[in-house]
Amino acid sequence: MVEFEYDGQRRQGIPIMDFPDETIVLGRDGQLHSIRGEEREQLQSITSTYSPATVMEMRSQLQQEFGRGFEVLATQHFLVVQPRGRGEKWAEIFEQSHRSFINYMSRRGIKIRRGRFPMVAIVMPDETAMYAELKRMNVDVKRVAGIYARESNRVITHDGGHLRYIGATLRHEAAHQSAYNYNVHSRVVITPRWVTEGIGQMFEPETMVDTRPGLTPRDRANQDSLAVLRRDYGADFNSGFSEAVRDLVGNDGMFHQSQTIDKAYSVAWAMMFYLAEREPDAYAKVLAGTNARGTYQPYDRFTRLSDFERWVGTDIDQFSTKVAWFLKSL
Repeated sequence: MVEFEYDGQRRQGIPIMDFPDETIVLGRDGQLHSIRGEEREQLQSITSTYSPATVMEMRSQLQQEFGRGFEVLATQHFLVVQPRGRGEKWAEIFEQSHRSFINYMSRRGIKIRRGRFPMVAIVMPDETAMYAELKRMNVDVKRVAGIYARESNRVITHDGGHLRYIGATLRHEAAHQSAYNYNVHSRVVITPRWVTEGIGQMFEPETMVDTRPGLTPRDRANQDSLAVLRRDYGADFNSGFSEAVRDLVGNDGMFHQSQTIDKAYSVAWAMMFYLAEREPDAYAKVLAGTNARGTYQPYDRFTRLSDFERWVGTDIDQFSTKVAWFLKSL
């Protein structure tokens, strides 16, 4: 274990990676800390054995961090920080999203393993306060209703808008948090974004947290993503769709360009939704394979393409054709 300075307080954690100019420390509250420069020189080894913080410790720490204007609600799986007097609404939303995620994944043979830390959700009073909190965390984003921050292991959103408007984003980010805390992804593994964002897109529709029996893939489809695909690739999904799938599997570049980012999210959704609904064994192989890679191990284009075709049992052109047929059925 080591002690280090964070946010004006002494914290404890365990180093998990040591690079030439950076040490990655896992804090007792589950946060990943990048220690550089002078701060790295001030890391102090201690003789204690690593143990995760208890719920009571984390609750007390969060109350101290956010102050008297906030309250910290404890649920079965979450610690929810929210402005005082907001009731149980947010706690119920996060719990429902998480239970639906676990149920959906378990039914498709995904091996779920509970994380060692309570999941933390931060609800700021309005959008301005949320952006201020993200800035304090050194997270630079614009025009979002909420995010999951992998390093802090927290979802951050706000209570200043219409719940229906931010609901899809919240379910997307909550799916990321559940995936990273229940062994679907690893926070210290480089996972292709088509895998992580494809899952996030899958859980945006409200029907994904609907417990009514008899829902079909058409009911669970992300209609916004489907509309983007039909707009860009036509009703038959022929022109350019296979090339987009190949690009996404090979690298994350489509997610980094403003003119292709909508396509990237939508094609990622189509790939993961198809696998989950029609080929759950291959879906499980993709998730297990990407999760089992080495810590921060680089993932080059050739290896990504080779792994993908091995996991799905066919080449990318044939896979794209099957996805297109599935999309037309929706």
